[in-house]
Order: sequence, then structure tokens, then C-alpha cells
Amino acid sequence: MSPIAGAVLNQPDTLLLTRSEAQNKRLGAALAAQDAGASVTIKERPLLDVRAEPLDLGSRQRVLGLDQYDHLIFISQNAVAFGLPQLADFWPQWPLDLRWYGVGPATGELLAQAGIDCHLPLDYSSEGLLALPELASVRGQKVLIVRGLEGGRETLREQLMGRGATVDYLPVYRRIWRPYPDGFWHDLERSRLRLAVVYSGASLARLVQLAGAPVTAVALIVPSERILTLAMQLGFAKVQIARPDDESMVASILAFWQSPGSPG
Repeated sequence: MSPIAGAVLNQPDTLLLTRSEAQNKRLGAALAAQDAGASVTIKERPLLDVRAEPLDLGSRQRVLGLDQYDHLIFISQNAVAFGLPQLADFWPQWPLDLRWYGVGPATGELLAQAGIDCHLPLDYSSEGLLALPELASVRGQKVLIVRGLEGGRETLREQLMGRGATVDYLPVYRRIWRPYPDGFWHDLERSRLRLAVVYSGASLARLVQLAGAPVTAVALIVPSERILTLAMQLGFAKVQIARPDDESMVASILAFWQSPGSPG
């Protein structure tokens, strides 16, 4: 728990960050760099841990055949962090005609740090990727999607297959829900929890499960219209959308408390 500058309050309220430890700390540091007056208490409660998924026989064959693919899509930062080293083990030089894609600027930055130029959508989502002109005409082409092992949306794969592409998955990590003791939500409420930042539908569902009760008093910031709709269906009364990059999230968090009618 750490106090940060960044909101106009009479007394401290709590902001909940729910991503991985590294991602929470990065967003917390970005918030700490801001100074708008009083203090907000940040609580970092990662809802899941991420672990590398070893390549099975099928995945190994896909990696060995990387030069047979036309498009390589990384669906998250974790996909780059865990997937790129496994690909590099087999490919000291990348196939020349392969087109690379990241789902958003953070993913693109990780690829850029590895010296890879990639295509990025304006809308950081599967729908944004599908709107890219490079993926508009893919009949007869092969696409490899690097992602986590469990679940995830099928929209990107289904739409690309509908356009005539062959689409394979390369799972390189797995999510493990972090256990929390009974009283998790009660402790947050006692700390005057007012706002939570949630990046995925799965994390949102997990948060509601841990709460075990209606959550209408807590406001949310989410990265897409799809997750906003889900949040409203799950009982959240105040939900707003911000782009998932840290700069946009920081601006939305500060605006939440600086707006008329905000808590405090």
C-alpha cells in the first residue's frame, strides 16, 4: 500500500490495480509522477500469475515451420515476453517475408526492443487487428497467433478463417488465478475502495467472484466497450473506458477524482 499524488480528496480513497505485479508497478510509477494535490492509496492485488508454457510437439512443429506463415500476431505483452524467446531459440534470423503484429503499443514496444517492426491497430483489440488493411485479404494465407494457453476470445481466429486464412495458435504461457483468503473484498471496502482498473473480462469475473456480493459502489475503468458491457451486466454501476496504455489509464484515473461528484 503506497500513497501517491493525483486526486482532489478530503481524505484518502483507494484505487485497486489488478494486473500482474510488474504491470501494476509500472502503472503505479506513472501515477506517482503526477501531482494534482492530495493523496490516493493504491492497492496492488494481481488477480492472476503468468507462467511459461513449454512447447508441446504441435507447438514445436509450428515454430519450426515459422517461415511457412504469412502473418504472426502477438495478442498480449505476455505473448511477446514468453513467446519471442522460444521463437528465437529456433530462428536466429527471422523469416524475411513474415509480417508481424502487436495488439497494442506496449506489445509493439516489446517487439521494437527486439528490433522487430510490427503493424499496430488504432483500436487495441481483436477488432482493431481485423480492421488492419494487411489482414483484409488473407485467402490462402497462414496466420500464427501467439497467446496464452487457456480460453481467450475466438473472434480473431474465426474472422480470419472466414476470410479464407489458415489460423494456428501458439500457446506460450498460462494464467493461474492467484488465491486470496476470505475477507479479501471486506478489507478493500474498509480501505474506502472507490475505483478499480480491470483489463479483461476474465479478470472482471474473478473480481466479482472474490467480492461475493454486488459491487455497485465501486467504479471501474476498462479498456473496451465489450468489457464495459460485461461490467454493467455484472452489476457495476459506474464504468468508463480508457485506452489500455499507461498514459491513457493515468489520465482517466486522475479525471475520475477530479470530476464533479467524485468521492471525497
